[in-house]
Amino acid sequence: MLLKAVVYATLAYLLIPLVVIVLFSFNAEQSFSFPINGYSLRWYALIFEDPQLGQALVKSLMIATATAIVTLVLGTAASLAWLRLGRIGRSVLEILCITPIALPGLFLGVSLLVLAAQLGVRLSTVTIVVSHVVLSVPMLMIAMRARLALFDRTLEEASRDLGASQIGTFRRVTLPLIAPTLISCAILSFALSFDEFVVTSFVAGTETTLPMYIWSMMRRTVTPLINSVSTLALLFSIAVMAIGFLVGRFKRASALSERASS
Repeated sequence: MLLKAVVYATLAYLLIPLVVIVLFSFNAEQSFSFPINGYSLRWYALIFEDPQLGQALVKSLMIATATAIVTLVLGTAASLAWLRLGRIGRSVLEILCITPIALPGLFLGVSLLVLAAQLGVRLSTVTIVVSHVVLSVPMLMIAMRARLALFDRTLEEASRDLGASQIGTFRRVTLPLIAPTLISCAILSFALSFDEFVVTSFVAGTETTLPMYIWSMMRRTVTPLINSVSTLALLFSIAVMAIGFLVGRFKRASALSERASS
């Protein structure tokens, strides 16, 4: 009973602030005070009247898409390398993947900023994408590790024994088995990149993403417009992760049905 109470209290602690943000996004007045005297959609209408907000949204979508694609490619290559490494090599790769996640975002952002300055790289959209990939690939590898631990290498060996080339074995055997997890992780990296703020603030230069634009709005004044933008961003992130979950579930169901039919 006590354990359930702790779980419910933790969920309430996490969800109540989100509920408050969504609730005040419909506030007809500019003030943040209970009780709410009226509800209105005017703050959502103002979103579409702000061209700078639209540009920041498009920029975030572009960065998140590029991050997801690069993460998918690098994650696939790293997953194949993990399968073929020995115990020591796998341990080293796992440590390298855990390190960026364990480091605070502030430390990682400063490190990437110093690296870009030392290399003479101008801060731009490219540096943002690179920093987001640095954050996303380790998370993909940790998620893939659980899937790859159950991967049967004899399936690849059987495919090669039957005359398939290395590329054919990858396309027909390896990739279909790891594709659901890869796709789900790529969609998750899209959501993480879309919401990332701390590291982005160090490597963005003059570029403005949606989280940075929301932060700049909060520095000027706090209105329900910020709540409405945050609510839409929250709904978009939830939708992206839900799509990833459904795609992964559909792929697994298809694979199970094909095995059962064969």
